[in-house]
Amino acid sequence: MANFEKLTSALDKLSNPKENVDTRGPAQMLLSAVCDFSFLCYLSFWCEVLEEVNITQKYLQTVGLTLEKCIVKLQGLKAFLADQHSEIVEKAIGYSTTTCKEMDISMERRGRVKLRKTLPGEKANDAGLTLPEEMKRAMFECLDHFHHELEIRSQPNSLVMATEKDIRNYTPKMTEIFDEFSNEDIFSEIERLRRHLEAAKISAEEAKKWTALQFLVFIVKWDYCESLPNLSLCLRFFLTLCVSIASCERSFSKLKLIKNLFRLTMSETRLTNLAILSIEHEYARKIGFDEVIDKFAEMKARRQRM
Repeated sequence: MANFEKLTSALDKLSNPKENVDTRGPAQMLLSAVCDFSFLCYLSFWCEVLEEVNITQKYLQTVGLTLEKCIVKLQGLKAFLADQHSEIVEKAIGYSTTTCKEMDISMERRGRVKLRKTLPGEKANDAGLTLPEEMKRAMFECLDHFHHELEIRSQPNSLVMATEKDIRNYTPKMTEIFDEFSNEDIFSEIERLRRHLEAAKISAEEAKKWTALQFLVFIVKWDYCESLPNLSLCLRFFLTLCVSIASCERSFSKLKLIKNLFRLTMSETRLTNLAILSIEHEYARKIGFDEVIDKFAEMKARRQRM
């Protein structure tokens, strides 16, 4: 976004009549597409949103990260979308309006204007919202949909506050993957845990704020592992479940750094391995390849030592 003016300047130079048709044609089309009020709105809008998403995505790929920490980070992203809901949209509209005025870009809607039949007493015959109003509506809709998806996919539920219906709805999703326990066992042990908490003078409101680790510590501290074997196992799964499987996911563009000659001539498997080496370059530098190369040379040598 900071280099938008440099981008348009470069495209304007490439649109010079002195350039050949293959260069001038695409440059003119691209220049017309980016010099648009709607494009500038979305440029600022997604720059704000995707920056937070990128930070969250990188955090979720941290080595040794637990599922509980991931949920906390996702809650932070949801809070950002809720708190900065209006600020993001207003900032995008302001950036687009200012840039259009500075660069003399038209702020009118492109394409055919939809008209409707006017009724008695009406003066305006255009249907719909103005372009800035339409952009606000579209961006608010994007944020609401994004927030809703995060809400339904990462909605936390407390062991002590969840209803019987909620527990019976959620436990099958886990027992389908892990066959170490059954739905009825988990349900009965959750009820037993509630009674244990009540006997230990721990209120439901206090236990509602507990994390999965605090529940497990309570079970171990009071030696309830034998009476709550399945629930304690579920909590251990939750706390030790691997949530980071590949650090290379964040560096999908690493192939762009590899020379075109290699990308065109080598096999897909070898190219993938080369990309992984490029991604994990810090670890690869610590590996001693001399001994491996010597062994490989001995195995492939035409003359074997007697």
